[in-house]
Amino acid sequence: MPSPTFTLESVAQAICAASGHTFGGGINEGSFKETFLATRNDGRKLALKVLKQGCSTERNEREVEAMKRCSHPNIVALLELAEFGFANTKYTYLLEQFMEGGTLEDRLKGGLLNRRDLLALGDELIRALGHIAEKELVHRDFKPANILYAVAGGEALVGDFGIVRDLRRESLTKTFLLQGPGTPFFAAPEQLNNEKSLIDWRTDQFAIGVTLSIAHFGVHPYREDGEDDGQAIARVATRSGPAARFIREATSANLPVLVKMVSRWPAERFRTPGNLLEEWKKQADES
Repeated sequence: MPSPTFTLESVAQAICAASGHTFGGGINEGSFKETFLATRNDGRKLALKVLKQGCSTERNEREVEAMKRCSHPNIVALLELAEFGFANTKYTYLLEQFMEGGTLEDRLKGGLLNRRDLLALGDELIRALGHIAEKELVHRDFKPANILYAVAGGEALVGDFGIVRDLRRESLTKTFLLQGPGTPFFAAPEQLNNEKSLIDWRTDQFAIGVTLSIAHFGVHPYREDGEDDGQAIARVATRSGPAARFIREATSANLPVLVKMVSRWPAERFRTPGNLLEEWKKQADES
């Protein structure tokens, strides 16, 4: 007889039962894992992430290693990492703080950020970026869906290190691939073109620049008037440069730092996280 198949929800329920947690159902599903809500006996809510079978073991290991290496108030903390046996199979799972405040993506559904909130968000993301860069990691997936809040109105935290690049180790991405891992709408040119030798913390700087621009202006910084999002991505890949419309808007809003953050080449962006944070603070001081 064929062996029975089990969903990761069944695995998550079993983990909760064995740990004395209350299972609260699914939260979301990604390429490498599924996330569920678990509540401890003391009422603390946790995000239970069960890694999928058949996905890259090395990539899963790198995500976990990256999260263990990072310790910063603006990065989601890894609380527990363990294996769980279920139906003669070993499943790796992670427990993280449950982010009850939702994501930046959720927040933007209620409207764009004003200047004050944008400057606060930028400060938080740049500080997290500096810590990640210090650990010789490249997150490669900064975007509103991966920026979370423990409570509504609280500080932003960076999560989901599923495609993190560890600069201390050999890249897992095949050189022959035309495009590297990442979300195309937020990816830098070197990421879209799989130019591995150019990928470093400045790749994340580009993605944060796109994220902040969308949060404040509502459009991709490479999208010209009359173009769609696909055309904006193509402009990034071909290094056409930020749209004239965006440059005018950012300059008029006294946010020229955003233009530099989304420059075509890494060498044209801010040289260090410290330089970037210093320039960002100047704009806050001028508000």
